[in-house]
Amino acid sequence: MDEIAENTKAIDLDIKELEKFQTIIAAAETDDELGTVLRLHLAVEQLLVFYIKEKSHGETSKYAKSPRDFGGKLSLATAFGLPIPIARAIYQINVIRNKLAHDPDASVQDGDLKELARAVNSLSEIDKNFTPIEKRYIELAVKRPGERLVFGAGGNRIDFVICAFSFYATTMQWLIKDAAYRKLQSKC
Repeated sequence: MDEIAENTKAIDLDIKELEKFQTIIAAAETDDELGTVLRLHLAVEQLLVFYIKEKSHGETSKYAKSPRDFGGKLSLATAFGLPIPIARAIYQINVIRNKLAHDPDASVQDGDLKELARAVNSLSEIDKNFTPIEKRYIELAVKRPGERLVFGAGGNRIDFVICAFSFYATTMQWLIKDAAYRKLQSKC
């Protein structure tokens, strides 16, 4: 992460709002499924906010105001050129969030999780080095130190965390590269 920070300083790119690592860790370490989903959803929303802000400079910012609602942010970001694999995964994370937020007895469903895994795996379209979800694992340093929880074996909450974290890391890298490229192009 230090290398990214150094490189972003060199091209005047502020990524502080993308650094949601404590939120992601808290989401992974909690046993509360709703808390997990809501925290990760908030982190993902910051990706949208960053992208919209980076895309709406100059006169465009006068007309393209960032909406308050999540769906509006996703729509605007997609219209600005957010890659469909990223939009697809964000959409599915929002579907899961809405189901849990509006029904206190709901939990992450197998079908929704399967769709999220498919959407996250489609990030291989924008990152040829993307590791499929099925080959990933997570270690919970506080709750289960030293134990590798592999995708498909730790329950739907753990699988959601693996999907969301994989999505976040890949998307954050893409967003930073995209913003840096645009800034460099504008200097030429």
